[in-house]
Amino acid sequence: MSAYYDLYETPVPEGEEPKSLHARVCSKGTISGKEFMERVFREEHMPHAMVVGIVQAITTTLGDWLAKGYTVEIEGLGFFSTTLKCTHPVMNKKEVRAESVKMSTVKFRSGIEFKRYVAGKMELERADKRFFPDKPKAMGDMVAREKSMMDFLEANVCITRAEYSRLVHVTARRASRDLQTFIDSGVIRKRGAGRSVVYVKG
Repeated sequence: MSAYYDLYETPVPEGEEPKSLHARVCSKGTISGKEFMERVFREEHMPHAMVVGIVQAITTTLGDWLAKGYTVEIEGLGFFSTTLKCTHPVMNKKEVRAESVKMSTVKFRSGIEFKRYVAGKMELERADKRFFPDKPKAMGDMVAREKSMMDFLEANVCITRAEYSRLVHVTARRASRDLQTFIDSGVIRKRGAGRSVVYVKG
């Protein structure tokens, strides 16, 4: 299955010459942790409980080392590290106290082997403008929106709320109501939870 991409303008400060376009992957959605572990379970023929246990052990151990200030390498995958932030603007180093500094985020830098693996597996295809339009046409008809969504799902495994919103040019709130209506009528099914929610054909 191909990964879809499109070309976008590179932002430049006002008055400067336009830069060349840059390519970016058009996301098909998010694979939930549960789906990820189920695939490992199926393809690697490992007991489900073992897969869950290994992932939990790696997560806990990784978190413990990061909390102690280490950069952690997971062989074959890459490097994890943390970044910090001050809780309020600081102009003088003497103003900073430990309680004024908090962790900001966890960063990931992929290793060379992992980059090569993904690059070797990736097949790129220019995004179909019907499914990833720059300026999608507004669709006031629920039937038309459903047809557009089903056309998208014929070409893709799943759709996210954000993708649906862009596809039919409706607000996030309207998209949520539409998707719930489609679920209630059995047209689609909801998979995942929180930020990992995707919708598949019913």
